[in-house]
Formats: sequence, C-alpha cells, structure tokens
Amino acid sequence: MSTSEQVRCPCCGQVFALSDALPVEERPTPAAAPMAASAPAIAARSGTIPITLVFDGGSIGNPGRGYGSYQLTVRGKAEPPKRLEFEGNYTNNEAEYDTLIGALETLLRRAKEPLRVQLDIRGDSQLILNQITGVWKAKDARMQERKERVLALLGQYGGWTATWHPRAKSVKALGH
Repeated sequence: MSTSEQVRCPCCGQVFALSDALPVEERPTPAAAPMAASAPAIAARSGTIPITLVFDGGSIGNPGRGYGSYQLTVRGKAEPPKRLEFEGNYTNNEAEYDTLIGALETLLRRAKEPLRVQLDIRGDSQLILNQITGVWKAKDARMQERKERVLALLGQYGGWTATWHPRAKSVKALGH
C-alpha cells in the first residue's frame, strides 16, 4: 500500500490521498444479537456516549481496487475522516461493508465501555443499511458474511441505529 498515492472517487470525481489509511485487523468477534433502539429509548438513557459514524466505500473499477472512509463524531465533536484501502479486487458493496467493519472494530478498540456507546450509523448505501437493519436479505454469500460480522460487532455496543442519507452528506463529511 502506498501511503501517499492519490485516488479519484469514481462516483463524484473527488481526488484524495490515502495517506491516513488504516489497516483492518482480522480477529474473531463473538456473535451477539444487534440492539437497535428507538429514539425515545436512546434519549431516556443516562450515561450513554452518543457517537455518529458516517461511512462510505467504493472501488476503482467494479470489481477493482477497494477503498473507504469513515468519520466519527463523539459527543458532538467531529473527528477527521479516516481512510482505508483494501487489497485485491473489491466490488463497491464489499468496500462499503469492509469500511463499516473497520470503523466498528476501531471504535471497539478505542471505547473503554462499549456498552455505554449509543451508535448512530449514517451512510448513502441503501444496500448495506437495509441489510443490517433486516429490511433486505443478503442473498450473496460474501454480503451475508459481512452482514453477520457487522451485526456481531454492533451487538457489543449499548445500542445502535442506522439511517440512510443522501450522497451529498457523505461527500460533505468524508470529502469524496
């Protein structure tokens, strides 16, 4: 992986550097059921740590070189976006899933008490968001494995919601 290479997003044409790319560690995660909480239930909890996670991924070629970005906003303070690069041939949907997985794993490593974290996931991928919330089924085995991984990771947090937003909001948060 070249850490100073410039890439162009095939969706919007934005050019960005992968200089802050993070490796995604492969490690087993115990399976757990997701806990999607409603807005009133979230507001009623005390001692929770609200975190918003905006994610996006893509591939240069489809399949092709995979990349992704995510941004965490912790207690209202936005952090700089983190960029990921994936080896091998990736579809845009695989890159989206693996970006979300990378963000969730990173956050688990950082969180002292993950069960206090109330996660608000936002993205422009209807496929990923509808699959993890159970609205759509993951028919492809590669997507099913990734969906199960995401749900196992989400089960380690205190609660979560997933909301679709327009592409322009992803571009504004992540720069591509």
